[in-house]
Amino acid sequence: MVSNWQNGAESFIDAVSSGSATPGGGAVAAFSAASGCALTMMAISVTMKMKSTDVQTKKELNEALDEFILLRDALKECSQKDAEAYDDYIRAKKLPSGSKEREEYIKNALEQCAKIPLETALKAVKTLQMTEEISVKIAPVIKPDIECAKIMLRSAIACGVENIEANLPYIKDEDLKAELAKNIEFLKPFYERTL
Repeated sequence: MVSNWQNGAESFIDAVSSGSATPGGGAVAAFSAASGCALTMMAISVTMKMKSTDVQTKKELNEALDEFILLRDALKECSQKDAEAYDDYIRAKKLPSGSKEREEYIKNALEQCAKIPLETALKAVKTLQMTEEISVKIAPVIKPDIECAKIMLRSAIACGVENIEANLPYIKDEDLKAELAKNIEFLKPFYERTL
């Protein structure tokens, strides 16, 4: 018997492997980050249920859980927004060539194709930092899941950077280009140190 979560995961994997350009790498990066966040949440919940976990630790874990919920939901939204940004770009390319409207739509869509992976990567960094901080309070029996969460979050950051770099040459706004390049340098240490 297939559980509801399997249906959702299967639908997403099938969509990625369908041959359509969306969802692509940026959406998968956000999905990976949301999954890493969810693993941390699961480890927190399991630890909180254990009789051996003291009251103060349970309180601290519960407070952290509220923040992880917000991050997970934001990362899920990033997955959707990333696919929509690329779909907007494809639609813009189909507008009449040479029109001012087409150029403006393409410019805006390309900017979003870089900004959304940046948003994903920055949220993944925040999630990773919180996961690392909370990991000392997690029950030893569930620690492997926390380590898997960290790996998924680092992978999401790396994929976010990959997508930003892919779109960077097409960004015409020099201020935005400089901001994106600066953020790439900020993000790289979060995954390069683990390679």
